[in-house]
Amino acid sequence: MSSTSAEVIKGTCPNCGTGMRAFVRCRHTVEHPDDGDGTSASDTGLILECCGCATVYFRHDFWFSEWDEVVDHPITGEPSLRPGIRHTYWPPPAARRRPAWLDRVQERDTKLTELLHEMYSALDGDLRVLAAIGVRTAFDRATELLGVEPAISFDDKLRRLVDDGRISGDEKKILAVLVDAGGAAAHRSWRPRRDQLDTMLDAIESFLHRALIVKDGIAKLEAAVPAKQKRRHGKQH
Repeated sequence: MSSTSAEVIKGTCPNCGTGMRAFVRCRHTVEHPDDGDGTSASDTGLILECCGCATVYFRHDFWFSEWDEVVDHPITGEPSLRPGIRHTYWPPPAARRRPAWLDRVQERDTKLTELLHEMYSALDGDLRVLAAIGVRTAFDRATELLGVEPAISFDDKLRRLVDDGRISGDEKKILAVLVDAGGAAAHRSWRPRRDQLDTMLDAIESFLHRALIVKDGIAKLEAAVPAKQKRRHGKQH
């Protein structure tokens, strides 16, 4: 496939987000001419490279003549044609930025990392029920990594985490709501709003970061810090 010259357009990078400029690396258009009903359309595929992070992604532009609008130009005020184009992207833009420490979870446990990636992918696709179930499943796997028996109930897992000093009483209440919300999505046909799902993600990310990442980091820090020197008492005269 041949690439275009250094044409730059606005895009939606799956890594950086909406509004990032991108190089057009390839463009191909298929025209759908008027078939007698007075309308026409076209499909355009573009391979884009983000000017910021160099991520390569795909954009599909579908133009339909019936979607065209006549609007006032924002500067001159003169009437101008706004083409009726619908943009879709692949991979889809991230609905939530992934935590910077996600790679460190991979070092700890591949299974939990895969669960988290599936959870975020469901969120990106606005599959909120699946994302909520994913939050609950990720919590379940994390408790297993912390030494809690996988066969016991969620209530017992929370009590065990408190007894082992892994979480406080206040955090137990937060995680209990989190687990119940995931259960409601899985068994009671509950579809959370986006803001409710964001709260669930805030809670699971906070728990995972503190329980798995910070705890390991503190242990390594403690081992690296030099021991205190014992004070030498002065001679008595």
